Amino acid sequence: MKQLIIILLAFTLTSNAQEVRKKCITITEEKLPNYKVKVIKTNHCVEPKEINVAVYIITEWEKKKRKQRKLRKNDK
Repeated sequence: MKQLIIILLAFTLTSNAQEVRKKCITITEEKLPNYKVKVIKTNHCVEPKEINVAVYIITEWEKKKRKQRKLRKNDK
């Protein structure tokens, strides 16, 4: 019985710890004329907020997104 309680307690603690993590970086995309994309990255975890603005050609931005997705997929 004690082992069951310990297992349940450990499970609830790990699930609560995962919920506390917040997403630090948000990325917004705006389409511009002439096949360009304006990308705004905002980091909320630092004080003051860190904001990066970059302009990419659509094909270049899609290539960067594919690369990031591939890296995330390989990490799991």
